[in-house]
Amino acid sequence: MEGILIELESFASVGDLFAGLILTAFVAAAILLGYTAEEEKKGNRLFWAEWPLPGSEETVSPFVEPGYRKAA
Repeated sequence: MEGILIELESFASVGDLFAGLILTAFVAAAILLGYTAEEEKKGNRLFWAEWPLPGSEETVSPFVEPGYRKAA
């Protein structure tokens, strides 16, 4: 593993590697958003892209605070 990292550093600096990683993530996000736009343009619904997200609604707490009890 160290040999791979040393080899990569001999070709490019660490900053260049991080820039390439960020650029790759940006391109992947652009492709995903482009796919989403094309599918919605065709009229298909993408349920994973719906808002609000499933399970994000308010949950009711099962804990109910008991009322005051009278002394015996």
